[in-house]
Amino acid sequence: MNTARVENYYPYTPLKGISLAFAVLFFISGVLHIYQNNIKYRSWRIGFLLPWSAALFVAGFVLREYNVRGHLDNLNVFIASAVLLFSGPPVYSGADYFILGRALYYIPYLSPLHPGRVWSTFIGLDVVIETLAANGAALFVNHGATPNRRQIGFDLVKASLVMQVILFFGFASIVALFHIRARRAGVFNHKLKVIIYTMYASSTLILMRNLFRTVAIFIPHDSYTNTTEWLIWVWEMVPMLFNTFMLNIWPPAKYLPRDNKVYLARDGMTELQGPGWEDRRPFLLTVIDPFNVRGLINGEDSKNRFWEKDGIEPAEAKEHKGPPLSGKAV
Repeated sequence: MNTARVENYYPYTPLKGISLAFAVLFFISGVLHIYQNNIKYRSWRIGFLLPWSAALFVAGFVLREYNVRGHLDNLNVFIASAVLLFSGPPVYSGADYFILGRALYYIPYLSPLHPGRVWSTFIGLDVVIETLAANGAALFVNHGATPNRRQIGFDLVKASLVMQVILFFGFASIVALFHIRARRAGVFNHKLKVIIYTMYASSTLILMRNLFRTVAIFIPHDSYTNTTEWLIWVWEMVPMLFNTFMLNIWPPAKYLPRDNKVYLARDGMTELQGPGWEDRRPFLLTVIDPFNVRGLINGEDSKNRFWEKDGIEPAEAKEHKGPPLSGKAV
């Protein structure tokens, strides 16, 4: 009897069941994100991207499981699954950018750039990377496309991965600078510690995934790394699972105020309602030059320093003064 050969678009024989297990876990995490950030702490802006990324992974894993259960020859499902799973991590990065922006709103006097421009600058670059990654993955994994089109997709994927790594180091540099400034200013309280350390951990987990993907895409397709399934799960999927559940354990909306006009006074203890960050430069200029490099060169400051008018002394100033003197001077 002749048995028709089933086309397998994976470079290995994929395991059954594991994709479904990951889909269930990401679904649980996504529901928790909605409850924690959107319902319990009522922060829709913080809680928007985390469930979205989890949903991308759920859809990607469900399609992958469908693919491996007797539908290995379904190219459209294979492409859709690959694109969804490739698109999830950049959305988690977008959530990190937004969380950092809210942290900078919370302590505006230590922000190296306009907090709102953290979101617009990094997410703008992230959208470019996401577009390259999604379109590149769709072309590259399409075995029905011409070799030239698959090569274009391959180049787009490579470019997006390299850009993700570069963007990570730019983001990590801002987090580290903010961290150093907060410690020196004496305002590194518990809430800020949780946010900063979570950003470090989340960025590291995403970097692990990106570095693995970058290495895998630059080495031969028939190498051990690309033809061994457990490496993909350990270095790509598991870090993302750890990342999403870490953000469930320490939900960012719990540690940041819902209103971005609420800020931490310079004593490191008092929370106040301020007028909000205002950059007196034209909006387009704040987008093009979020760090206000022109102002730094010219010695101009475009910030409205409302925190200097709240009557609360900085924490470092209190430390330098020492304990108050007792008794009358003679």
